[in-house]
Parts: sequence; C-alpha cells; structure tokens
Amino acid sequence: MTFVFELGCEELPSSSLPFLNAQFNQLFAQKLDDALLGYESLSVIAAPRRLGVVIEGVAQASEDKPFERRGPAFKAAFQGEEPTKALLGFCRGLNIKPEDTSVIDTEKGQWVVYRGIEQGKPASEVLGNICQAVIADLALSKPMRWGSGRDEFPRPVHWVLAVLDSVIVPFTVFGIESGNTTFGHRFMAPGSITLQSASEYRERLIGSYVIADFEARKAATWSTIQSTAESNGVTVEADDTLLTEINCLVEWPVGLCGEFENHFLDVPDIALIAAMKGHQKYFHTRTDSGKLSNKFITVSNIESRDASQVIAGNQRVIRARLSDAKFFFETDKKVSLESRRRQLDSITFHPKLGSLGEKTNRVCKLACAMASAVNADRNTMKRAADLSRCDLVSEMVLEFDELQGQIGTIYAALDGESNDVSQAIQGLYQPAGASDSVPSDIYGSLLALADRLDTLAGLFAINQPPTGSKDPFALRRAAIGVLRLNEHPLLQFDLAQWVNQAFDGQPVEATGDARATVMQFINDRERVRLMETGYPHDLVVAVQATNGLSTANTENRVKALEAFSRNPEFQSVVATNKRVVNLLKESELKTTEIQASLFEHPSESALYESVINISSQVADAVSRETFSEAITALLAMTPATDDFFENVMVNADNQAVRANRLQLCQSVRDVYRLIADFSLVQQ
Repeated sequence: MTFVFELGCEELPSSSLPFLNAQFNQLFAQKLDDALLGYESLSVIAAPRRLGVVIEGVAQASEDKPFERRGPAFKAAFQGEEPTKALLGFCRGLNIKPEDTSVIDTEKGQWVVYRGIEQGKPASEVLGNICQAVIADLALSKPMRWGSGRDEFPRPVHWVLAVLDSVIVPFTVFGIESGNTTFGHRFMAPGSITLQSASEYRERLIGSYVIADFEARKAATWSTIQSTAESNGVTVEADDTLLTEINCLVEWPVGLCGEFENHFLDVPDIALIAAMKGHQKYFHTRTDSGKLSNKFITVSNIESRDASQVIAGNQRVIRARLSDAKFFFETDKKVSLESRRRQLDSITFHPKLGSLGEKTNRVCKLACAMASAVNADRNTMKRAADLSRCDLVSEMVLEFDELQGQIGTIYAALDGESNDVSQAIQGLYQPAGASDSVPSDIYGSLLALADRLDTLAGLFAINQPPTGSKDPFALRRAAIGVLRLNEHPLLQFDLAQWVNQAFDGQPVEATGDARATVMQFINDRERVRLMETGYPHDLVVAVQATNGLSTANTENRVKALEAFSRNPEFQSVVATNKRVVNLLKESELKTTEIQASLFEHPSESALYESVINISSQVADAVSRETFSEAITALLAMTPATDDFFENVMVNADNQAVRANRLQLCQSVRDVYRLIADFSLVQQ
C-alpha cells in the first residue's frame, strides 16, 4: 500500500525548509518503527507550499506489541489471599482478572504486574495517529498563529491531504479535516487536484508544475542550471548552500541566463560573486578558460510567456548591485590599506579588552614571538599582522562583510605588499568552521593561531567563557581552530607556552585559574574531536594526561596506543602500571636518587638497568614521533618489572630500602608516562 500525507500552507521560509525536511524524515521513520508498522520506503515532501511524506510498501496493519503494566505493591494488592480494591481497580482499567497478573521482585520489594499483547491496528488508524504525533513533536524556530485558533506552525495551513491507496485516512489537525484534495502550482495550475489513489500523487503534481520531493526538486534545479549554462556557452560551479536555498524558493525550477556589462569585470571576482549570490541568489558562470564571465544563471518559479522580460528585470537589478561594488572598489583604491590602520583604534573589540587596534597589537606581538620560534621572518609577520584587519573599515567590506580578509589580501597586493604578507591577511579568518580549510602558508597560520589564542585568553581572563549551549564569542570554534592550525607541519607547538603569553598580553589581570581553564578547554575540544573520530575515551584521556598541549602529536599517540591495546600484553602493562601508581599513592615519597648499594635482590638491579636503557629508547622514539617504536621498547621492560614484583616486597621494614624501592617504582612509572598515563586506561 502507498500512503501520502501533505500539509498545504502559505509559502514557508526558505531558511526553515531544510530543517523541516530533515525533521519529517526522522520523526516519521522513528514513529513508524515505534508503532511496528512495516514499510518499504519513505520520501519527504518539502516544497515552498507543502510539507509531508510519501510512504510506499505500507503493511496492512501494525505488528502485535508486547507490553508490561506495573500495578500496586504486593502488600497493597492482597489482604491474605484476597485482592484489595487497589488491585481490582488496576485490573478493571486493563479489563483483566486478578489471576491474569504476576508478581516481580524489585529493589523496592514485590510488585504486581500484567504482561500482555497489544493487538496490531489497521494501517489507516496507525498512520492517522502518527501524522498527528509528528506535527505535535516538530521543533519550530519561529512559529506563528493565524485566525482565532491556538495552533502554531511556520505559516498558515490551508489543506490536509492523507490518502492510503484509495482511502482517506481520517484525522484533524489545525482544525482541518484530512481529505484527498491538493493543489498545483500557485500561478501555472492553481486549481484543486482530487486524488483517486495515493500512487498518482507525484504524477498529478508534476502535471500541475510541482516537484514536491525535496531531493528530486534539488536535482532538477541543478540540472536546469547546468543545462542553461551549457546552452549559453559557459560553465557553472557547484554551490550546495546556494542550490539548497534556491530549491527552497521554487516548486517548478526554470533556468534563465542574463548578462551584465563587461566593464564590471574590472572589479575583483569575489565582490561580483558576492553581489550575485548574496543579494540576488544568482549562480555566476565562467568561460572555458576559467575566467569569470559576464553571464549569470537565475532560477524562476514560473515558465513565463516572455522570458526576455524576466531576464531584463534581473539584469536591471544586478546592474545596480554591481555598480555599487565597482564604486566601492574604486573608492577603496584611492587610499592604501596601511592608512586605514588608525581607524581600528576607534572600533571596540570588547569594552574590557580594548579596541580592534589594541587587539591587533597583541596579536602582532604574539605572532612575532611564535614566528621567531619557528625561524620565520619577524618583519614579514609583523607587517601581515599590522595590516590584517585594515580591510574591515573599507567600503567593500562594510557592504560585503563576508569578504573580510579576502579583500584585504587583494588590496595588500595592489599596494605592492609581498605575497607572504598579502596571503597571510586572508589566513586570519581560516578556518571559519569545522569543515573549512586552514591556511597553507606559515604566516597565515601563525596569524590565525595568535588571533584565536588572544581571543580565548581575553574572554576567559574577564570570566566570559561559553555557558551550556550559549557561546556568543564562538570560543569553542576558536579552540577547534587552534587545534587544526597547530597541525601545520612547521608549527606543532606545545601550546601551553603560547597560552601563557597570550594571557600576559591582556590589558586585564586574569581572574582565578583562567589560564588552566583555557588549557583544559582546548584539551576538552581535542578530546571530543578525537572521540568523534572513533577513538576510545580512556585512551584519549590517558595520552592527554602526559602529552599536555602538544596537540599535534595527540592523535598519533592515541592511534599507536589503540593498536597496542589489541596486543595480549597490553592488559599486563596496564595492571603493572596501576600497581606501581597505587604503591606510590600510599607513600610519601621524596624524590631522591636510586642507590644501587641498597639493592637486596638481583631483580632490583636488573630492573634498574632496564629502566635506564629503555627510558632513553622510549624518549628517543617519542622525540621522533615514532610512537609504535616507543611502545615496542616499553614492552621490553615487562620481564624485569614482573620479576621485580614477584621477588621483592616493596614496602620493606627497612625505611631506606623501602624508599629506594619506591623510587625505583617511580622511575618505572615515569617511563610509562613518556607515552601515556596508563592508570587512566580502563581494564
């Protein structure tokens, strides 16, 4: 059987349609499974004027469902052998007899329960309940009310379609009874469509100029964009975000190609593209050589009788936008990027942390220090940092704020700055998100890293960290950016030093343990990131405990440790380490040198020699970041450690001997900790 459900409404906000599409898919699948109603496939209807689903291969009825109901406590259910009113009332509610119940033991005593089978229900009844439940469970960001009702939805609902094969599934939502009527395209086929069968839904709507399925319409939209570009001798670049937005605006995509004057191509490509995409939802095009062309593709929601008039209207609008962009560009070129630097001093970054100019100074100082640490040119770094935010006060960025950094790079090149300086400016803003690319150049990476460390230090210094789901300054994203930037082959810092320097440069004294909090905050983001990759929590924590903020090495260490965890000897190493740690916890050990003269058993001297030899091997392997080699070297110490614990009583009566043996245990632990804190590994 085929079931189709559709809510017909006013045009939905394009920003909410993808979210509603995903919710419908997830909620219907979940509730069908919960109801034990079988089906073969489910596709979501999500278009500007309609939301719903088409479910094919629906079973005749839901499956029988076992259930358990808990009644009164056993003591309250019986007086002697006679049922009490409490038990009789429980049985009456389920239409059963007292002898149909049973007794179970729980932590709180014995209770009466009834275990039964809920008979399957006809598909039409189940589907009606599911549709109502899905609507009730929708998370709506900006709901509205209409008329005199109290119902809420993103837009007013006008009709409800619910048909199972040829039968209407009866239910009421938003005060509207379900039926078998839908409507076509608002302009090209506005009449009603009465379905005789659910299976004809898609065909009838396509005949009325509506592609209801979200993904099918998206594919059709992209196809018409590509074919329109091809027929006009240009190519178009894929942009899923823009395509999705257009898909949410049309029910019947029609591609049109417009043009603008060639002289606008003197403006930087990114500004023209921003005007076309951001303001008008146009796809830009390129010539066969890859250069930006003067043609654009727009998608209409209607097949016009005179497409040339529609194209002319779009050309008039984009011409005005591009004229603005050209004016801003010509105006900006009259002054250098460097001359804008003073204007940053009058723009507040944060009331407690000073202006953007002051932040630029802090970032410059920190970035130059890091540049010296990796033998990069300090003068180049200083120049890039000084100019990094100057484009924020340009006319172009004031109009197209998404071009910050990119415009700075272009203007720096026009001013004759070196390629290293120019490229670093746009690197300041990378990565913008978890999936965004990081700068490929060293100066851009240093600049972006210094900027994020300064932001983290400043906001934590004034006690404004993220709280719960609220992160107004995007500090979690900044911390993830720090992790990714530090992976640059020429960086790979121990970040603790630079976190402290970032705090030292702040205009306020850090409150409490803000420095340690920032370091833990970065560690937390790293732990979550590695766990999302699939690494076990305990192994990540064990490595972080000894690796500190040398974040570029963490994943390689965890990977090597995970591989080692599959070795049969892994658990014995973990057990030995925990034994050593427990012995050291119970003692008040003062760090002293191990005295060979106090050894009483050959196993002590054997372990001592093993520790000396193997610690240097492990340390050397770790310094070369060959962690598998380090673990292999560590395993060579196992026989000596086992022999020591088998033949020696660590807590000897002689205080000097006991302290010497504990010191030997600590040296064993220190070798383990060169790789990870094995005491945090779960056995």
